[in-house]
Amino acid sequence: MKELPITFKNIFVFLMLVAMTYGFTWLYTNFSKTIKDEPAEETIEFKYSKKGLYLYPRFEVLVSNSERPSTVSKEQFESIHVGDKISGYMKNADTFVTEKDIQFEKALGIPILIALYLGVLTFGIGLLKSMKFIENNQTRKKSLENILKISIYTILTLYILLGMIFIALTVTNVFHKMNKWNQTEVEATVLGGDFNETRTNRGASYTTYELFLHYQDQEGEDHITKKAVTGTTYNKYDIEGNFPLIYRNSNVYDTFILTKSVNEIWPAFFNLYTFFIGFYLVSLFAMFKAWRKKNNKQANQEETWSTI
Repeated sequence: MKELPITFKNIFVFLMLVAMTYGFTWLYTNFSKTIKDEPAEETIEFKYSKKGLYLYPRFEVLVSNSERPSTVSKEQFESIHVGDKISGYMKNADTFVTEKDIQFEKALGIPILIALYLGVLTFGIGLLKSMKFIENNQTRKKSLENILKISIYTILTLYILLGMIFIALTVTNVFHKMNKWNQTEVEATVLGGDFNETRTNRGASYTTYELFLHYQDQEGEDHITKKAVTGTTYNKYDIEGNFPLIYRNSNVYDTFILTKSVNEIWPAFFNLYTFFIGFYLVSLFAMFKAWRKKNNKQANQEETWSTI
């Protein structure tokens, strides 16, 4: 990062960034300290696996006195039954959370915290570099530049790593979807549906669709899954109608839709998830192109100096 002049605008932006970092740190710390203040034991009323369009299956339960589902591990999901008691904590008066919910929210907060702190450090160094007591001292200036490089490389590493994890999970899901030899086709029954519409301030909207499906595996064991589908598929099947479903032989919860028309497939490639994946890949290409251009420029300069 180049030197940032000490202006009202830059100082204001820096203070806002500090305030955001402090606020999120307080929220994360307060969540970690208070989330287990109200231990609770609730009755399981409904349990099901949940499978999105791109990622791995997850497992949820609906319990008494809670308005939203809670997440459990695969091992816990297979050992519990409807009517059993499950231990957890009340997050609010009407929200029951499990240990897995807490772990997920903490894991989600850590990269955000790291990015905020590194952002504050990077912006602060940019301001310090423009100060005379730093600019006129080569030792201090070099130390700040080294810290800045470490900060930027850490941010880039975190960005690349998180993106690659999601891409790897998506590619793995596609691989399992295409592996016909490891699949079993079944007729599922549509138990119900759910959709969530998100609207922006400018009137644009984005809708996700899910169907509750009941199916039996080859051993005759019953399963219920909440399967993400496209809008075309969602509107195609009626309640209690038959639904063509595929599950992976090595993981009965890893389900896929047996699509029968192109109209059911193409909407899966045009949504927020694929947009962010596409943006991520384009940004990686742009960073690689800029890095290569910089290296070529340095090589040309070194070659020019060597011929003088």
